[in-house]
Amino acid sequence: MNISKFHNAHKNKTILLVGNGANLHLTPPEMFDMPSIGMNTIHLYRGWMPDYYVTVDRRVYREFGEAINKKYAKVIKFVPAPRLAKWTGENVYHFRHYQGLLYPKNRRSLWQDDISTEPIIYGNVMHVAIKLAYFMGAKKILIIGMEHKPHKSNAHFWGDDRGMSADQVTKDWQAGYKILANELKKRKVKLLNISEKTFVAENIIPKDNWEKYVKKEK
Repeated sequence: MNISKFHNAHKNKTILLVGNGANLHLTPPEMFDMPSIGMNTIHLYRGWMPDYYVTVDRRVYREFGEAINKKYAKVIKFVPAPRLAKWTGENVYHFRHYQGLLYPKNRRSLWQDDISTEPIIYGNVMHVAIKLAYFMGAKKILIIGMEHKPHKSNAHFWGDDRGMSADQVTKDWQAGYKILANELKKRKVKLLNISEKTFVAENIIPKDNWEKYVKKEK
C-alpha cells in the first residue's frame, strides 16, 4: 500500500514528531494530545504509542521488525521501498525512496513539494518524518527527543546502542533540517524543536517551550 491516501489527513493541524534521543524522558510523549509520528526504536518506549511510525533502517527491520509489527499492529507504519519492500504486514505502507547515496552525497535537492509523486530524498529518518508531516497537511510540526549530543550519537532513551558509532556525523543531518525549516517557513508551516537539552541550535530549527503544547487537564 502506498502513502497517497494520507495527503492532507491532518490539514492545518499540529503534528508531533518523536525522536529516540536520550532526552526524550524530559518531554514525555504521553503528555501531548495531537497526531504523532514515532520512529526507529520508539516501540521500546513504554506506556505510549504513536499514531504513525516510520523507519528507513534495514537494521531496525532485521532486529526489531517482528516486534514492531506485533506491538504496532494497529499503528500505521511507513517504510521505504524497494529498500524495505519485504517489510509487510498489517498497516504497513511503502513510500518510494531515492535509490543511491543519501543526502547530501546524492547531490539532489532535499526539498520536495509532493512526496507521493517522486522518490523521497533524505539523509536520516527525521528528514522523512518532517516530509510526511508536511504531506499530511500540518500547519505546525513539533519535535521532541531530538538530542544530537556530540560524541554520543548512539545515546537513546533506552540506553546506548552498541551497534552504532557514537560519532555519527550529524552536520549533514542538521544542514538538512535547516533547509526543511526554511522551506516550510516559506509555505507558512512552522517547524519547532521543543526538545529539552537539545544540541540542535535555534538557527537550524527554531525552538519553543514544550510545556506550551502539553494537553490540558480537564
